[in-house]
Amino acid sequence: MRLIKKFKAHSQKEGAGFVVRRPIGGPHLLDSVADPFLLLDELGPVEYAKGEFPGAPWHPHRGFDTVMYLKEGEGAHRDSMGNSGVLRAGDCQWMTAASGIVHDEGRDHPGGTLHGFQCWVNLPAKHKMDPPKYQDVPSNVIPTFEPSPGVSAKVIAGTCAGVDAVVQTLVPIQYIDFVLEPRSTFEHGGESLAAELETVIVYVYSGSGAVGGTEASSGDTIVLGRNEGGGDGVILESGAEGMSALFLAGKPLREPISRHGPFVMNTREEIMQAFMDYQNGTLVRHKGTMVDFEGKDEL
Repeated sequence: MRLIKKFKAHSQKEGAGFVVRRPIGGPHLLDSVADPFLLLDELGPVEYAKGEFPGAPWHPHRGFDTVMYLKEGEGAHRDSMGNSGVLRAGDCQWMTAASGIVHDEGRDHPGGTLHGFQCWVNLPAKHKMDPPKYQDVPSNVIPTFEPSPGVSAKVIAGTCAGVDAVVQTLVPIQYIDFVLEPRSTFEHGGESLAAELETVIVYVYSGSGAVGGTEASSGDTIVLGRNEGGGDGVILESGAEGMSALFLAGKPLREPISRHGPFVMNTREEIMQAFMDYQNGTLVRHKGTMVDFEGKDEL
């Protein structure tokens, strides 16, 4: 694949005042280039005393998926319709906000290290007003394996080396957490990286090495494009300290994007309607269903 852009993720405050690094959704990358990804935030790793982490108090969403992947620590979440749960180290919550959810997340951290990622994935216009849904995925059912010596792949969405994620997505994407031991190499491509996944973004969150031949270190975001003549594999190479990176690939929606704060729709009129619905208490139209991957279909 060819290099389109490389940049350092910038830092900013989010939620009730905690600091994140933002590789997607900031000034360095247009929505049209990141399509269908709208945002990627990294929180930590940072140490908090018990109850110190402020979380993201009650706030609404409409029009997209929010994905919380926790590397270390834990935090509770709940919504205005009574759904609730706790994310622990290694867990992922894939929340389809769609027509509307008002929720509270990140509270009740017990203290210690907190490290996690939040990703926003856009929804097609035809699905933006679907009923909301949760896919709470505990770490023990997220496929994690060694596709190559010294390389760990955690398949949150999509596929890697013939191993499929358990999460079902409305938009074809890949979301893989690669952890490479020092001086390790892995090429992700071939049948595992379908041609329709035209958007490819790699975020290095720890260590250093190279992504597709481009040197990279912690905080670097590498945006890649397809080659006309093939050769669309992405080679990950770690340096002397190892390297950890999130690999995102997706099928672009190529639809108009109108976004403001917690709402992402297709037109300004739809954004204004979302704000009016929130203000008059009609944003949440359906109780979100919760898929339980430990045995229960719905809660």
